[in-house]
Amino acid sequence: MEDILRKLFTEWKLDTWANVLEVVGFGITIISLIIALFVKSELTRLKLSYIFDNRIKQHTKLLKKSASNLNSFFDDYDNNLNSIKAELNICSSELQDLKTKLGFWQGMKCRLLIYRINRRLTKKFTEKKKDSYPILEFLLKYPKRIYKTTYDDNWIIYCKLHGIIRQIENIKRNKEKSLTI
Repeated sequence: MEDILRKLFTEWKLDTWANVLEVVGFGITIISLIIALFVKSELTRLKLSYIFDNRIKQHTKLLKKSASNLNSFFDDYDNNLNSIKAELNICSSELQDLKTKLGFWQGMKCRLLIYRINRRLTKKFTEKKKDSYPILEFLLKYPKRIYKTTYDDNWIIYCKLHGIIRQIENIKRNKEKSLTI
């Protein structure tokens, strides 16, 4: 160490100065790279947050409208089977767009509901009927669900859709609360 200090300050050797400045410059470069990556990640988070804030109101509005339409279609289920299919397709496409704006774990409910909707849309829709044999209906409930989409399947989708709407509203409220603190 004394040798380096002697070469730097008493003998003023340029190649020693060059070596020291090279090490210092490398260190500063690494520090500035880390700062730049940190700033980039924060800007990306802010950008995603801005996009989320702008689009989330539209998503919740459209999902609430679809849920309301589904609820009104359930009143006269047998005559509205095609309308229910169309509304489920609208819900599926809206959820597809929404899942990209949520985090992985938060978007998992959307992914599962999209899967459930798409799986149910490929099957034949059955009419809602009142059977006089509830025990027989209970025993046939599971096999019927394998091959057909029933009123209960659509009702489950409707309930899960409301769960996702509530989740999105909670995320929005939590975000607004965290920004005010």
